[in-house]
Amino acid sequence: MKTKFVPVVGALLISWFSITAAVAQSVLPMMKAVVLHEHGGPNVLKYEDVPRPEPKADEVLVRVMAAGVNPVDTYVRQGMRSKPGPLEHPMVLGYDIAGVVEKTGAEVKNFKLGDAVYAYLSVPRGGGYAEFAIAKPQEMARKPKNID
Repeated sequence: MKTKFVPVVGALLISWFSITAAVAQSVLPMMKAVVLHEHGGPNVLKYEDVPRPEPKADEVLVRVMAAGVNPVDTYVRQGMRSKPGPLEHPMVLGYDIAGVVEKTGAEVKNFKLGDAVYAYLSVPRGGGYAEFAIAKPQEMARKPKNID
């Protein structure tokens, strides 16, 4: 009887951990993004669900309305800034963005919720090919009112 009981308890524990992990994942706010898992041509870019970033005290969360594609994006995608092959961590490219401030960190004083902005994100961080991106205030400017 004891040998039959242990596998059942083990299966119940595995099921419980699986359900708990699924619930925890569904609680995290998610977003769509174009993700790079390895260097290469345009075919390595994958449209995926990823966790939405949360701004630190000195950062701004921007809802991305437009993202530019420039040569830097291509160089990073191809691996010209690092060794070719699989990346240590998946990354979201995109450095030129325009959007609206969604949330600010506690130390950010010169931008507020709803401000229309544009930014050039740092190359190591990137993140513009997504619904939301993190920017530092020094990377951003308010969009002039006469530009749509």
